[in-house]
Amino acid sequence: MVKSKLIFIVVMTLSLSGCATIMNGTAQKVMITSNPDGANVTVDEKAAYTTPVKVRLERRRDHTLVIAKDGYSKETVNLTHVLSEAVCGNILLGGIVGWIFDIFGGTQYKLMPNKVHVELKRAGG
Repeated sequence: MVKSKLIFIVVMTLSLSGCATIMNGTAQKVMITSNPDGANVTVDEKAAYTTPVKVRLERRRDHTLVIAKDGYSKETVNLTHVLSEAVCGNILLGGIVGWIFDIFGGTQYKLMPNKVHVELKRAGG
């Protein structure tokens, strides 16, 4: 009896949390590289990093990356949030409640592109 109650609780807990929430989480790691290495990366006009770097970004919105290095022209890359395939699992399995969790958590999205590589061009050349 205790075992069946435990199984029931586990099944209910999993069905009440979204598929994308379980699979994706609210943030996504995006690898950013450049040629040459050592370029400055500004994310959404705030956070600053140096390439190569893996950054953790919120899935629920778009992001703008500016990659710059002295002596080179700066490059801007837009990351767009698009609907993740994990949402299909909720729809196919009838998990409308789970999908609602995904919507409010922003976990129903993924960022594209998920890897960024920029070939910086020499300034004035």
